[in-house]
Amino acid sequence: MVSEVLGGRLYTAAVTPMHADESVDHAALAAMLDSDIRRGVEGVYVCGSSGEGVLLSEHERIAVARTAVEAAAGRVPVISHVGAMSTGEAIRIAQDAKDAGVAAVSMIPPLYYGYSTDDVVRHFRAVIDAVDVPFLLYNIPQFTGRDISDGGFDELLALPQVIGVKHTSRNLYGAERILHRYPHQTLVNGFDEFYLPALSIGASGAIGTTVSLQIELFQSLRRRFERGDLVGARAVQVRINDTVESMVEVGVFAAAKYLGGKLSVPLGECRAPLPGLDEAGRVRLDAVFARLREYVALTAREDAGAA
Repeated sequence: MVSEVLGGRLYTAAVTPMHADESVDHAALAAMLDSDIRRGVEGVYVCGSSGEGVLLSEHERIAVARTAVEAAAGRVPVISHVGAMSTGEAIRIAQDAKDAGVAAVSMIPPLYYGYSTDDVVRHFRAVIDAVDVPFLLYNIPQFTGRDISDGGFDELLALPQVIGVKHTSRNLYGAERILHRYPHQTLVNGFDEFYLPALSIGASGAIGTTVSLQIELFQSLRRRFERGDLVGARAVQVRINDTVESMVEVGVFAAAKYLGGKLSVPLGECRAPLPGLDEAGRVRLDAVFARLREYVALTAREDAGAA
């Protein structure tokens, strides 16, 4: 099953532009999202890992959600990540995000104190019960230390308000097990380098850091997969992965801001303690961007020839 909000869409895991003083640059955020949507991005996900959500204050996160909804202007859905250290804060952020007009909210498990699965389920359930808006579980075990695919979340995944799982993990076996156990749910790919493998086990759509940078490639891969051209789809996945690999090597979050600025407006640096880019990193990313544009042109020529 695929929810209306998700619908197999390709969502950008949007960065949060910053001024030099590390305050949020809302004008740049609006310009960036407008550019992303005009180039074909099919949904906007804010305040997640790429958006430095856990480094933003409660007030800042609500303001980002409002700006994103206004910038999208009904053209694509907006999902806001509302995970927080305390249940009360998560509820407040989710309620305000709903009031801002988001299509859904998403949430990581709580961090730091070594909560039991029952503790985490109660935390999620309190937010779900408090806010009448579609809810997307966010599975990112390398950051949270908890893998939702290990089980124990049946109570949540049976709720009609829960529309799926954002699976940001290299554990494709776990992803397949989620779909096997909960076939009524939508599994959304969260690691861009696994888009094709995730599609092959039944995932629908993606929410990723590089989706907005190479939306043309993601859309081409999806078309090739849907028509059964696995060789062609693998070729595009390789091109996507070339960009992902280079970004990870210089620092993926700072790289996403730098490259995104080449497609819209300057997006600033990441908020400390996330690292920035040195001059060597910027020079390398200039070459990555040139190669990426060549990949986009090559893929378009291939697709035109196959039409």
